[in-house]
Amino acid sequence: MIYTSYKDMADVIRRNIWKIPSDVGLIVGIPRSGMIPALMIAELLNIRCADIETFAHGGCTFACGGRGKLMRKDEVKKVLVLDDTVNEGTAMSRAMQKVAHMQGEYDILFGCVYAEGVNAKQHVDIYLHDIRRPKERIYVYEWNVLHHYPYIMNYCMMDIDGLICKEPPDERDTAAYEAYLPNAIPMVIPSGPVGALVTYRLEKYRDVTEDWLHRHGVQYSQLFMFPANTYYERQRTMSPGTFKAGIYANARWAELFIESDDITADWLNSKVHKPVFSYETGEFYND
Repeated sequence: MIYTSYKDMADVIRRNIWKIPSDVGLIVGIPRSGMIPALMIAELLNIRCADIETFAHGGCTFACGGRGKLMRKDEVKKVLVLDDTVNEGTAMSRAMQKVAHMQGEYDILFGCVYAEGVNAKQHVDIYLHDIRRPKERIYVYEWNVLHHYPYIMNYCMMDIDGLICKEPPDERDTAAYEAYLPNAIPMVIPSGPVGALVTYRLEKYRDVTEDWLHRHGVQYSQLFMFPANTYYERQRTMSPGTFKAGIYANARWAELFIESDDITADWLNSKVHKPVFSYETGEFYND
C-alpha cells in the first residue's frame, strides 16, 4: 500500500502551483474529495472557488470572507475544474459533460492533483503529480481511507472505541461503563461493509455491541471481542495490542488495520508487519 496524507497533498500543491496558469480566476472542485485541493489552491492563489454543481448552474462562487477585499478583482475568464485524483477518467468525463454548456462563456481546463498511472494524464489538461501506479499496489488517501469501499473496506479490520464511537468511560466504573455502551456517541461510521471489527471489549458485551452497530448502520463480516469474563481477568491475560496483533496476523485476507490509538497502531505494525492506519494522528505505519 502507498499512503498519501493531507500534508503530502498540501506539499505537492505548494511545489507544483506553477503548473496552474496565472490567468485562472476560478477553481471548481469535484465533490467531495476534489473540493479539498480546490480550496487549498484557491486560498494559496487568492482566487475564487466553487463546487461543480454551483458552477454548472451559473450560481455564485463560495463566499470570500473578510479577506475577499484583498482578492484579485480581474474578471473570471479561465476556470480550472479539479479533482484530487484521476485514473481511468470516469469522474472527470462526467465533470466535462456537466459543464460542457459553459465552455462558450469560459475557457475551462480540467485537472487533478494526482494522475494515477500511465493513461491518467490523457484525461486532464493539468496534473500536479504523476504517480506510476503498479496494478498490484493499492493507493490509500487520508481523506477517504475510512470510506473507500470496496477496495479497502472489504480487506480491512477496524477498531470500535475511539473510532466508530467515542471512547467509553473507565471500565472499572462498571455502572457508568455499562450504561454508556447502548448509548455510545457515534464518530465515524464506515460507508460500506468492513471485513472485520476487532475490539478489546469483553465478549459478554457482544449483544449490546452488536445491537448498537446495527442501529447505527455499521456493516461487518466478523466481530472479534476479548474472551474473558471480567476486566481484571482480561488485564492479566493480554494487552489490547497483543490481542489485536494475533487476530490481524492470522487473517491472511486482511491488508489494513485501522486503529484508534496511535501507540497501539505503531506497535501493531511493528509486530505484524502489515499496514496500520492511526485514526488518532493520521499516521500510516507500513513497516
